[in-house]
Amino acid sequence: MDASKKTRPNMVITVDGPSGSGKSSISKKAAQDLGYNFLDTGAMYRSITWFCLQENLVAEDEIIQKLERDIFQLKITINPDEESVIVNDVDVTKIIREDVITSQVSKFSAFAGVRKYLVRLQRELVSRSNTGIVVEGRDIGSVVLPDAPCKIFITATDAIRAQRRARQTNTDSYEVLVSQRNRDKLDSTRTVSPLVVPKGAIILDNTNLDFDQSVAQFLEIVKAAKDE
Repeated sequence: MDASKKTRPNMVITVDGPSGSGKSSISKKAAQDLGYNFLDTGAMYRSITWFCLQENLVAEDEIIQKLERDIFQLKITINPDEESVIVNDVDVTKIIREDVITSQVSKFSAFAGVRKYLVRLQRELVSRSNTGIVVEGRDIGSVVLPDAPCKIFITATDAIRAQRRARQTNTDSYEVLVSQRNRDKLDSTRTVSPLVVPKGAIILDNTNLDFDQSVAQFLEIVKAAKDE
């Protein structure tokens, strides 16, 4: 066995999956346990959504013009022990998790120009990582980093995902389920970079797993990939 392959000091792990699957929290904890960096690409799309709402931008052409003129400035940490998202010197770390952003993010994420812009930034952030990195989103293993040595697709039944999200947000599970199914449809049917199971990805179905079990299975998948 090639020892350099076994250690993979700058190993890239891609994580994709639908909303409510727990992929963000599972990926972040796994990155901490591995001593790797962590990039939440969903936060990047949420940041652009916040920016567009602040600037009253609706049309894709208007948004791209702003991006090309560097009017949108994003700073996001890849340290899994920190959570910091800054847009144009405004700390939006908590704001981008609010319902108003969640309800709009799929719309702005569907714009080809927005995705192209952020994919470039995501690849730059990964290239800067001086250790292994876990990159989480909805098109990471399929589009952003298709040659990654380890790809994981985290999912669960839509009913379970809705129940979990409802408990987290203290909202009605049926309302969450309806909203979630709508977002799933938007994410999986958009023309550009739809949500799919990437080629070569290992599916981690955590319908019947708790958080710790999900993280443990994630780490087993990574260990197997390292040993190849």
